[in-house]
Amino acid sequence: MRIIGGKYRGRKIRYPKFAQVRPTKDRVREAVFSMIAEWIPGARVLDLFSGSGSYGLEAVSRGAASVLFVEENEQCARAIRENIDTLDCLEQTLIASRDVFEKLAALGSAGTEKFDLIFADPPFRQDIAKKTLLEVNNYDIVNRSGLLIIEHHTGEALQEIEGYITLLKQKTYKDISISIFTRK
Repeated sequence: MRIIGGKYRGRKIRYPKFAQVRPTKDRVREAVFSMIAEWIPGARVLDLFSGSGSYGLEAVSRGAASVLFVEENEQCARAIRENIDTLDCLEQTLIASRDVFEKLAALGSAGTEKFDLIFADPPFRQDIAKKTLLEVNNYDIVNRSGLLIIEHHTGEALQEIEGYITLLKQKTYKDISISIFTRK
């Protein structure tokens, strides 16, 4: 797996090789970043269920100002740290090694941080994608012109919900769907 575009283009990124980690294919990531290109420069990014950190690292490579990675699994958090060290982007990144929903609650309670881009790539087929959508909506952490991008299995339908965010675009790549939400 490698960075597709920007300053670190072509650089390899490590990911832990165990059953729970499902690295996003390069072509899917490339399609996502093509759809959101205008939102990236200078963006404050939140990368939920980070895995290897590929979404957040790709965003940094393309000009995002900062990325907060949230990853509970220690092997994954270690891989993210190694990738950050390899790319030498420590000043733009922070890793929260904790449960995503606990971190969302903490961010929501504090009420001081909002993000321009939020990536979420939760485990498939566990209804976690829908829960993530509901929680992000509950905590109002997306900036006025920001986006929430959720990668999920096509069998997990993500539709409109009550609240301040609305579905902007949805694309499917075989068994993977990308749902992009924005503020109403």
